[in-house]
Amino acid sequence: MSFRVSVSGLRELDAALGELPKATAKAVLKRVLIKAGQPVADAASAMAPKDTGELAASIQVGSKISNTVGKAEFAAAMKGGLGKAAAVGALRGARRAAAGQGSFAEAFIGPRKAKSKKDAIKRIVQEFGSVNQPGSPYLRPAWDGNKDKVLSIIKNDLVDEIIKTAKRAAKRKAAKAAKLAKG
Repeated sequence: MSFRVSVSGLRELDAALGELPKATAKAVLKRVLIKAGQPVADAASAMAPKDTGELAASIQVGSKISNTVGKAEFAAAMKGGLGKAAAVGALRGARRAAAGQGSFAEAFIGPRKAKSKKDAIKRIVQEFGSVNQPGSPYLRPAWDGNKDKVLSIIKNDLVDEIIKTAKRAAKRKAAKAAKLAKG
């Protein structure tokens, strides 16, 4: 299961993030998103069926999301016999062409990657059901019950993180300037 949530109306925070270096702003957003997602993960873990306990124990919040942009180009170049260097070039070209599209930072909430296809299917059926078994949702109700809390954490903690990060950056810049003035 995958769904995206977009938060809008935070123009001042967006402008403040824009003042930070891109990599720093991305790291700030990821830290806040992971913290904000934890109440949903905790609730989902509590609601997950406990037959083996594996599903409940595997629910987590993370920011490592597979980048699929360019994979098709890489595969096509390899299949065409162009060699690994050309395939990597095709992958990089596709990623450059897609720059600026999609989300700046993302986080996910859900079970860790399944060890087998059977386990992956079992997790999906558990949430949504199948022809033979009704669903026993745990992730969607966890989101529905905590989405306001998530938004509140994002708003409040993002302000604090931006301020702390800006102070650290200013301190580093001042130290670097002092070092250059000495030497």
